[in-house]
Amino acid sequence: MIFLTVVCTVFLGIAVASGRDVRPHRIAVLVSRDIRPYIEAAEGLSGALAKAGDVKVEVFSLEKFKGKDLIDLSRRLAEKRFALFVAIGPGAARFVWKGLRAEGTPMLYSIVLNPQNVLGPTEAACGISLNIPVQRQLEMVALGLPAIRRLGLLYDPDHNSVFFRDAAVEASFLHLEIVPLEVSSKTDIPVVLKQHWKDIDALWLIPDRTVISESIVQYVIKEAILQNIAVIGYNRFFYESGAALAFVFDYEELGRQCAKEAIRILSGEACQETSPLFRVWINARVVRNLGIDLTEKYTSPIMLGP
Repeated sequence: MIFLTVVCTVFLGIAVASGRDVRPHRIAVLVSRDIRPYIEAAEGLSGALAKAGDVKVEVFSLEKFKGKDLIDLSRRLAEKRFALFVAIGPGAARFVWKGLRAEGTPMLYSIVLNPQNVLGPTEAACGISLNIPVQRQLEMVALGLPAIRRLGLLYDPDHNSVFFRDAAVEASFLHLEIVPLEVSSKTDIPVVLKQHWKDIDALWLIPDRTVISESIVQYVIKEAILQNIAVIGYNRFFYESGAALAFVFDYEELGRQCAKEAIRILSGEACQETSPLFRVWINARVVRNLGIDLTEKYTSPIMLGP
């Protein structure tokens, strides 16, 4: 799908009618790649900003700029004196924070997982990440699958030891137990799972470079179901592969959420890191097959999946 540069200018009718010299805020939106999540986020962002009023949005797909062209883009963006730069995706975030020379111009990111790993330690980095707070995730598990008590967390300590420690602490307040399933390579996964099936009620899969790939996710979910163990995942693919519960994002909605933050910044408020909006899908067919009772009525953001 070709992602074209989009320019959207909207003037407040009342300002035009009054004859005031309206100078719209100019916002540059940088998109990492032309893939559906980023495109949907950019569309949600642009649409919401258009409705906000005095805004001009220019969207740039970084896939179109390589080598010298990317350097030229950086120079042109700095010269245009934008009021705000918005980065969608990690590649765009790196470019905005490290490739631009636009001192004093606010910057905002969206659709970035673990932004501190992408941008490094910087107080100036702010936006809407894909990181749902650990406490919030555990609250959703407790509400969505109340029969679950022992959660096996499959992870590589080199990547997610802090996540495990935080989860273990937060779980104790919800009368849950986090069982560590530590692996250091993909080949460890079958052995570790076999050793711990008897110790867990559900298996929790989180973003982890060692653990996660499409083939591994499908293998792990299949093995878990054979052991009558529920799996908790973090996107639509997990849900469609048989996870009992999955945290799911609507990327257009995340774009609209980012637009609200952009409007706050343009009005002079301080930028801040914001947790993403999300939904929790319960896979009714899988849950029933596992012999787990469904709750009579779920409260948003928890719902039965499609």
